[in-house]
Amino acid sequence: MMNYMNSLFKYFILFSFINCNNLQNEQISLRYYLVSVDSKENMSLGYSINDDNSSFVDVVGETVFSVGFDDKYIIVKQHPYNNRNVTNYFIVPIYKSFNYSPDTGVIGALTYEKFMMARKELKISNDLNFTREIENLK
Repeated sequence: MMNYMNSLFKYFILFSFINCNNLQNEQISLRYYLVSVDSKENMSLGYSINDDNSSFVDVVGETVFSVGFDDKYIIVKQHPYNNRNVTNYFIVPIYKSFNYSPDTGVIGALTYEKFMMARKELKISNDLNFTREIENLK
């Protein structure tokens, strides 16, 4: 029970900071959103923790610049802290009901090669592509 309370407290602190000054909240799937705080370079994949979608917990931190999804997974491309010399890939399982730890099961940060291997191991369809790209963050 104590571990659960510690996790809850951790997420409360995180979303308290994330809640401020959102520039853009774009729904990707269910409770998953592209969230930007203060500047587009802070774009992350967030998980809405309340019904009015005003508070989020980071699932994949900044700088997310491309995503795609199906009914089971969200795939993500990220330049860590807007370092455009590095591209990380993530596979995020979609939780269909509320989850206090939405980052559980996230695979990444991966290189492109490891990302492709993980897709194959998880039997993620080749039809799942990066369909939302933020041009000025690529």
